[in-house]
Amino acid sequence: MDKPQSIFSTLPAERSLSLTLEAEVMLDADTGIPSLVASADPQLADFADVSPAGLRRMVAAARTQLAEFERLADEQEARDTLAALLAEHEMRVEEWDTGNLEPAMRSHIKAVHDPTVGDGRTIVVPAGQDPIDRLAAVRSVIEGMRGAA
Repeated sequence: MDKPQSIFSTLPAERSLSLTLEAEVMLDADTGIPSLVASADPQLADFADVSPAGLRRMVAAARTQLAEFERLADEQEARDTLAALLAEHEMRVEEWDTGNLEPAMRSHIKAVHDPTVGDGRTIVVPAGQDPIDRLAAVRSVIEGMRGAA
């Protein structure tokens, strides 16, 4: 394995999500007939007539994007919870690049702790690990350490 990195995460520090959906019923100035118009562009550049089915497709696409917003919140909550858990147990996480391992082994390594190495307060995790998976793995290791004590 490569030299361990003493950093919290190699995941991108920033990730931005945006969602725009504008819809309304407008009256045609000439005929007075209502029509449905909608746009998913922040500048409303594509604001145009849309069928009810078309608006429903736009809503479905927006729901998919909203799931990404939820995921963003879940990931940040996992990072915050992990930081608190590590502080509570006076532990730290060290990321290692597991890319040199065989794929079968690499996929099974979630978190490793060896109390006989260093001061025994380091939990090794794969670099770039999903924050939610990392929290679960570190929590499991800490629970195992408590059970062993």
